[in-house]
Amino acid sequence: MPLIRGLAGVFLFMFVMTMRLPACDMSAFVQSEFAERCQLLLDLCEKTDLARSLAHPDINSYNGALSREWIRFYLAHGNHTNIPPTLAFIATDSWSIAMNEVGNTIAGLINTGIDREKMNGLRFRILLMKEPQRIESLQKLFRARREFIDSKEIRPGMESWLDRALISTANAVYAQVGEAPELLHRLQTEVDSHIATFQRISARVKDGTDPEVTEALFENLKQEIELDMAFWEKLFFYNT
Repeated sequence: MPLIRGLAGVFLFMFVMTMRLPACDMSAFVQSEFAERCQLLLDLCEKTDLARSLAHPDINSYNGALSREWIRFYLAHGNHTNIPPTLAFIATDSWSIAMNEVGNTIAGLINTGIDREKMNGLRFRILLMKEPQRIESLQKLFRARREFIDSKEIRPGMESWLDRALISTANAVYAQVGEAPELLHRLQTEVDSHIATFQRISARVKDGTDPEVTEALFENLKQEIELDMAFWEKLFFYNT
């Protein structure tokens, strides 16, 4: 019977994730209450994760509590038509996709457990929803960065491009992920790698390497930076 109840909970969970829901009335929305709800969801995620890691005998109770709270949370705020007003600056597609990803991660946590990287990402995303200003400040920076990169009129030098497309953005992200050591380590590793590559390209330029070669190498570096930056844009609900 516990197994049957567990499977039924997972099926219900996935049904709620995929069904189309009517919009909730956001006129009475209170950010402090929403923040408390996010904290409750986070607490349940962490308790469930800890219970699974310790093989706690009451793991089904933790799973059930998390499943019920996520369903309530999703019914209230998960659909693209009922984004919390304080997060309305997030694109509806980005919000809907982010909520589905959060739900899928929670489903994995309930069903089989998730690795540290996924757990850290889940924890951080829920924390961000409690503090919309953190998301908004990064989104403004990502938008300005994208406008700079896509501009057809500006052709900055390599060092100037690296500063605006990587260094300044990474510094802003660094300031926001201070409570997540694993994310800090990931960011620092990426930035160090890209700077080392840039220094090798700069050395080739000074040595008189064919400009076409150094330009091709720099284009490859740009692509690598964009691939890494996509992770941070997605983390802060900017890019799908």
